[in-house]
Amino acid sequence: MNLEKILHDKKFMELNKMHCRKILEYLIHKKINFSIVCNVSCVKFEPELPSNIKAAFSELTVFILAGYTFESLEIDENNLYFEAGFGEENLGSFVTTPLESIAQILLPNETDIRADFCVFINLLATYIVPQNENDFGDDGVNSSMKALLSNPKNRKFKK
Repeated sequence: MNLEKILHDKKFMELNKMHCRKILEYLIHKKINFSIVCNVSCVKFEPELPSNIKAAFSELTVFILAGYTFESLEIDENNLYFEAGFGEENLGSFVTTPLESIAQILLPNETDIRADFCVFINLLATYIVPQNENDFGDDGVNSSMKALLSNPKNRKFKK
């Protein structure tokens, strides 16, 4: 099956990830608000969100990246990082989203809020296997924190 070949083709996966990263970098540089649809099983929250909030997420969840959340955006070779508030209490959490888990990048449609413009599609994101907590390890947390703290506005979160 051709899908199996592509799913295990490192070169194709890297090309797809690079394409995603380049689009995100462009939107961030141009200060254009956007949303991402991602395979939430691969997304990491620090601190972890309460189970009632996580239970409300569907397998593919939309994150709207505007306002403070947009200002907190950081990106590296493998992940998109941001801070967002969740639930009625607006609980803050640092979010780490692997680029390969991003299924779509959407631009808001100013004339019809029901139909955003899709500028990136990654059909393989639904097949990505979540990283094991042990695989993520301290390096992932440290790189996430490093990315967040590299933004001067986020230095207040340094412990």
